[in-house]
Amino acid sequence: MKALVILSGKIIDINRLRELKKEVDFVLSADGGTNHCFKASLKPDLVVGDLDSISEEVIQQIEENKIPVEKFPVKKDKTDSEISIDYIIDKGFKDITIVGATGNRLDHTLANILLLKKLKERGINGRIIDDDNVIYLVEDELILKNIPGYYVSVIPITNTGIVVTLKGFEYELENTRVQFGSTLGISNRIVKDKGFIRIYEGQSLVIISRD
Repeated sequence: MKALVILSGKIIDINRLRELKKEVDFVLSADGGTNHCFKASLKPDLVVGDLDSISEEVIQQIEENKIPVEKFPVKKDKTDSEISIDYIIDKGFKDITIVGATGNRLDHTLANILLLKKLKERGINGRIIDDDNVIYLVEDELILKNIPGYYVSVIPITNTGIVVTLKGFEYELENTRVQFGSTLGISNRIVKDKGFIRIYEGQSLVIISRD
């Protein structure tokens, strides 16, 4: 089963949000992400969080539509984002798309990106999407379509780096160790129909982005 998690950060294009909704079985909105939902005329299946960032108008719509709410205190040991991810994990979803995970708060952005590690550790496919980026955490293989105008960056997140092979890219690698902190994997381009990324050792963020 597939789930869409809508957080309160920078939201992707509203029309794209509607398209993503069609691809999933369940929509969870975390706190202020519920505002994004109703702006797109979408009804979440569940609202999670401390509800301190939801507008009065949206709270009224939640009540009118009898949408289930799991409320948590403002002072807690996890962000609304992590609480949402934990819920999705507990319910057995195996494919999760997260939107609204990036924005002006770099601390929240980084923490949200690293939640992909929690998903990976539990055998769940996860990705983060915003207006200009798609983010994966990879420890095995990822095959990407060639989308004109987009760059692909491979960024090690394990302290021993990664061993990686890249095929179909402008700059290819063959069983190459890329150290943690290295910029070797930044701003590559797919030049064939597809790009193949194989991680033999370690974990890496793979970010598809445009200017």
